[in-house]
Amino acid sequence: MNQFGKVSRFEITAASSKSGRTFIKDSFFTSPFKIMKPFQKEDGGITVFQQTASPGILAGDRQEHNIIVEKAASLEIVSQSFEKIFKMEENELAERKICASVGEDAALIYAPNPCIPFAKSNFVSSTKISLAKDARLIYEDCICAGRVAGGEIFDFTQYKNMIEIWREGRLIFRENNFFEGGKKKNLLQSEVMFGHFTHSGTMLIFGFGKTLSEVRKILNLEEKLLYTEEFRNNAETSCLNEEILIEASETDSEDIVVRILGKSAQKIQEIFSNLKTKIEE
Repeated sequence: MNQFGKVSRFEITAASSKSGRTFIKDSFFTSPFKIMKPFQKEDGGITVFQQTASPGILAGDRQEHNIIVEKAASLEIVSQSFEKIFKMEENELAERKICASVGEDAALIYAPNPCIPFAKSNFVSSTKISLAKDARLIYEDCICAGRVAGGEIFDFTQYKNMIEIWREGRLIFRENNFFEGGKKKNLLQSEVMFGHFTHSGTMLIFGFGKTLSEVRKILNLEEKLLYTEEFRNNAETSCLNEEILIEASETDSEDIVVRILGKSAQKIQEIFSNLKTKIEE
């Protein structure tokens, strides 16, 4: 059990008024979570800052988040600071479970700050998001290799993060990240994984009606050409000195996935923020 003696819970339900403005219909939280008064957005939606009284995630922490966005409501959830995952003893871990439901013609933007897994930390997270008809979702996830400035790179024990997205009862996206660091970090630092990069970001864009071509244009990505050996060699050479590497792809359900590898969480955040603004226009 965690330091608070029970599972830490964060629950919020957002609804839309007759005037089209979103409001918090219900909320509940236990230590260390708090919810600030929401900020009203120009489009009628709200932004909610999820605060925490804890310095970060500690061994034994167990968290459960439950997010409900009712029909026609628009909710954005952000965090107050980078999330630190502290050192743990052998066989210790911390867990988080997130469940979100987005109603018909509603929108959820889930954009917490990046997480920093310290050396010997062990973290397991799972997220399940259910989308109704015409629901929209932007989901951000960014992980650092550790306290990079101090030379702590991929020294965590393990980091697990699985996300499932369902639309009208049908599974349309599943990703299961399982990174083993410490003595096994050589694979993470190989060219098939992070290579010379130390930060990774993912943005999922579901239901906003943007095409892959439109997203690539916003990101200033070139149109994909025929993949040849010459193209591959040129791409590999050009990436050696790059501070950032971006690619966007389309799922079978015609939703968009954006991936970024970089050497700075701030740079990844700036790119995601600009893209999010363009997507919401």
